[in-house]
Amino acid sequence: MQNFDKKRNKKVFEIIVILKVIYVISSLLAIASFVTFEEQAKDAITITISISIILTILMGYFLWISIYTKNRIDKSPKFLDYLETSILIGMFIIVVFFTGKAESGYKLLSIFIVIISSIQFGKNYGVASSIIQIVAILAISIMFTSGNEEMLRLYFERDLVLSAALFVIAIILGMYVDTEREHSKELRELANKDELTGLYNHRYFQEYLNNTLIEADKNDKEVSLLFMDIDYFKNYNDVNGHQAGDLLLEKIGKILNENMRENDIVARYGGEEFAAVLPDTTEEDAIKIGENIRNAIQQTEFEGQENQPNKNITISIGVSSYPNSAINKHQLINTADDALYRAKSFNKNRVESYHSILYDLCREINIPEETIKSLKTFINMINIKDRYTYGHTERVVIYCKWFAQSIGLSEHDQAQIQIAAYLHDIGKLEIPEEVLNKKGRLTDEEFNMLRNHTQAGVDLIHHIVPLKDFRSIIRHHHERYDGKGYPDKLQKEEIPYLARMITIADSFDAMTSNRPYNTRKSHEEGIQELRANAGTQFDPYLVEKFIEMLEKYKDNF
Repeated sequence: MQNFDKKRNKKVFEIIVILKVIYVISSLLAIASFVTFEEQAKDAITITISISIILTILMGYFLWISIYTKNRIDKSPKFLDYLETSILIGMFIIVVFFTGKAESGYKLLSIFIVIISSIQFGKNYGVASSIIQIVAILAISIMFTSGNEEMLRLYFERDLVLSAALFVIAIILGMYVDTEREHSKELRELANKDELTGLYNHRYFQEYLNNTLIEADKNDKEVSLLFMDIDYFKNYNDVNGHQAGDLLLEKIGKILNENMRENDIVARYGGEEFAAVLPDTTEEDAIKIGENIRNAIQQTEFEGQENQPNKNITISIGVSSYPNSAINKHQLINTADDALYRAKSFNKNRVESYHSILYDLCREINIPEETIKSLKTFINMINIKDRYTYGHTERVVIYCKWFAQSIGLSEHDQAQIQIAAYLHDIGKLEIPEEVLNKKGRLTDEEFNMLRNHTQAGVDLIHHIVPLKDFRSIIRHHHERYDGKGYPDKLQKEEIPYLARMITIADSFDAMTSNRPYNTRKSHEEGIQELRANAGTQFDPYLVEKFIEMLEKYKDNF
């Protein structure tokens, strides 16, 4: 739609420029012809100077309209526009005055000004310019034919006909232009809006975000982005029906709009996901706006909300900002999406801002910048390929962080286990998506492929020397305490300590989150499962410490 507007405005601009050029040249030729024939006594030097001045003025004016007028299509008139119209009307009066006054045959030039005014600014502006010219034309006829009733009647009647024509042209052409502009505006609305929610659509969101970032660069401003997703929307659709789901989307769209400021825009990004662009907004202010939205939705009564897992309709929100958390549009969208996924991974109904925990951890144990970039690349690849694995990894990192803190590991080991948690499933990059997301029973070949992800992970980082300390943790996080795990059937203390910790966190999250091939357990059921397998699959001492940690941090779930 933006390309269509550009083409349309370019054509309108070309018409206006042609009309202005013809009008100005015609007016100057009229004056020049009068001076040439009436003042033969003027010498060649004076004529040359006059022509040079006229040409200079012409060139300056044409340059001005080619720059200024180009940006004045479909805009409200400003001081310079009024000034230009006044100059054009003044030029018209001068032409009429010097070419016969009431008898002038150049009064028809007034039609150009009316057409220009109507096309450029619509009916009201065109009518106003026509009235001014009508007054000028009739005034000249009355002033310069007074005392001669026959001439007054002759020229006044002609001028009345011309005046009526000017007025009708201004009204008809102005109404057409206004109608066309209103129609174009409606088309833009249709092209830019989501039909169901009335919010902007994904295409407009991308366009607006791109333009906002350009303006932010020019003015050294921040831009924040909110990514929002309705919690358990699929469940709502399944239980209440798709028609009820559409009504829910529409109602939430209105709430989102009500919580936007003047220059903010909110769009339906896709499905039950929304995005809001907040120009000139810090991340801290964006978080406040996100919390206002979250609270507004949580406190609104929705039909059928009692059937939701949390007995309410809630929304999860991810926040990121430019240029603090991202250096371009693509990265801003990705970081906001990552923050949203983190919010949804931890009990939903929350606002999460983007923060690269991995970056801080790596710097804490002096991992080089280039290695950090490699790690982020691996994690982004996992995110793109399998959103479950990415969300699962994020949750395991948090569990390991709390776990390490609760048992008093050193700061170095705390950082190391969190980085290892980020890396523990990178070997799944080598597994086809259809196997990772398969809902039915895996074949023996597929199961072996899945089991091999520990070695595949080691192979991926084998050439990265600064990550050598993490190889054994990645390789052995599926070993069992009783020696029946894989790949090396290590048992008890043979299994690296941090790997034993990750095994517990990894298994607990796998049990308590939705996966393609199993039913989610509650936290209480997950704890029972850990205890049932303590001494066989898990280190019994670490199991109890992990459960103590869960109790300590239960309010964070």
